[in-house]
Amino acid sequence: HTYTYTYVHSYTQLKMKHQLSDADHSEDEGEYDLKEVHSCTDFLCCAIFLVALLAFGGVYASALQTGDVRKIYHGIDWAGQVCGVDSAVAEKPYLYWCASASAAGGSLSLNTQKPVCVSACPGDSITSIFYEMNPECALVSGSLSQMVSYKTKTFHYYCVPDTSNDQSGLTNQVSSQLDSAGEMAQQALGTIPTAWPLLLMAVIASILVGYFYLVTLRHCSASIIWLLVGLCVVSALALTTYLWMNAGTLFSRFPEQSAVRQMLKPYEEHEEMATKIAAAVSLGVAVLLIFVAQCLSHSIHVAAACVAVACEALFEMPSLLLAPITKVALKVLALAVLIYGFLMLYSSCELSTGQDGVLRHFSPDDNQKLLLIYYLAVAIWIFVFLTALYQFTVAYSVAEYYYTPYNRRGEKDVGACEILEGLQVGIMYHPGSLALGSFLITLLTLLQFAIEYAERQNQESGGNRVITCLLSCLQCLVGCCKEIVQKVNKNAYIDMAITSNNFCDAAGEALSTIASMLASMGILNGATVIFSIFGVISSSLLVTALCYWTACSGMFADTSSPYFVESPISVSVVCFCISAFVSYAFMDVIDMASDTLLYCYTLDKQHGSSHKTAPQPL
Repeated sequence: HTYTYTYVHSYTQLKMKHQLSDADHSEDEGEYDLKEVHSCTDFLCCAIFLVALLAFGGVYASALQTGDVRKIYHGIDWAGQVCGVDSAVAEKPYLYWCASASAAGGSLSLNTQKPVCVSACPGDSITSIFYEMNPECALVSGSLSQMVSYKTKTFHYYCVPDTSNDQSGLTNQVSSQLDSAGEMAQQALGTIPTAWPLLLMAVIASILVGYFYLVTLRHCSASIIWLLVGLCVVSALALTTYLWMNAGTLFSRFPEQSAVRQMLKPYEEHEEMATKIAAAVSLGVAVLLIFVAQCLSHSIHVAAACVAVACEALFEMPSLLLAPITKVALKVLALAVLIYGFLMLYSSCELSTGQDGVLRHFSPDDNQKLLLIYYLAVAIWIFVFLTALYQFTVAYSVAEYYYTPYNRRGEKDVGACEILEGLQVGIMYHPGSLALGSFLITLLTLLQFAIEYAERQNQESGGNRVITCLLSCLQCLVGCCKEIVQKVNKNAYIDMAITSNNFCDAAGEALSTIASMLASMGILNGATVIFSIFGVISSSLLVTALCYWTACSGMFADTSSPYFVESPISVSVVCFCISAFVSYAFMDVIDMASDTLLYCYTLDKQHGSSHKTAPQPL
């Protein structure tokens, strides 16, 4: 009874303000404030979250004092000293492998077991003509008489052989001892820093393409959905025709000795019947699609309207247009800070080294293991909380847009900074509720990590198949639960933004609302997934093609230019990843905004509202 009263009271209060605003509305007056219905929720969860953050801050500060991230990637000399880190080699940050020539034949040998730390790589300077002998090599060989110098180049604090302009041929012999895959990786990674203008161009181009895609969806969402439905039906009918006309001859099109032909060989005598059955199934799928499209045409129209209005709302509220960019920037910053802290904490553990100067192993004690686990758990909690706060902020802004009445000009007078108001409301009134929802996702994520760790331990101990099967089933179960909780959480944040319910009440109401709009939500989710996949792939491919074309022309193709790109393909791969990440942020805000509109529309429908504030497409 308390739950029912709380929800109805919040929603009634919202509609009463809407009705008063509608009755007294004029061209410049009559706006209401959604913020007035909000009050603090889940205070205990907020207190627990703050305590966890304070403890996390203490661990982070301690890691900054005791750790040194350079221990992870700097070279280690023959004495176990980290180059550029330990006091004895603090002025020698580079790792160098000494080379010697044998008396018979003068063949060159690289001493990979005893590298040394040097202040600069031999021959790395442009003005260097001779490759000076490193006195440190005498420490590992006892004499410089058999030592041979060779030209090197710097690669992330390592002196690696340089094969360019080699007159004696000794460098080629040294390079042949290195793994070719490692050389390719070095070349690919080494060219990325010089291509930073291309990476910046990829970010800007991805943002522009994202906004263009929003404009397209704003005006053509319904047409795109029906076009996709039509393409699915046509594809199913085309497959039906192809299978039926080629029944009994498909298997013969594969080579006799091919793996596919050998796999299908037991079924060759029933090929015609099997192919016709497959054609009948394909025809059934086409008929089913037509039937579903006809029966759920209203839900399809609602889903298309939600997507169109979501894009319209983004353009009506300028601050909401910045949401995708802000999300990318804040998440990248938060991820960088959290990863840096974890690496600092990890580097504070005891270090044991290998013999080649590259391999190393950190051995945390029991207390450090607990700190690492705690850090990882709270870091995931913080990251998921930021996602929840972002979802709440977008939901609040879109709900404000939905419930704002039309003025006499037929326009919604929404503020320009609604997203900032939503952020303020989320931080001031609902941090506990958002932290509770985030904690559930964090807990399930940690369970997934624990199951993966258990599976690795099982494989190392012999790979018991029964245990592997049980762990796989458990992993699927936890993953399924995580997907469900994420979906419920998102709708709970929407309900919270509208009614100011606490998390448990909002989640209960979200489940009830989801059940009542199952068809529309299913179609909307399908539509947004298709829009997202199409938008991310098309935008990423377009930006990647632009990056590759640019990398192969102009100053990026000029070997004398400081921006010369040695490996355009590796730069294009990075551009594709950047574009996909930025494009996904645009698709995510459309998904959240359309879900919020559909939720508001369903609440109006459940409570018998006249939809006076609903955007006209809805």
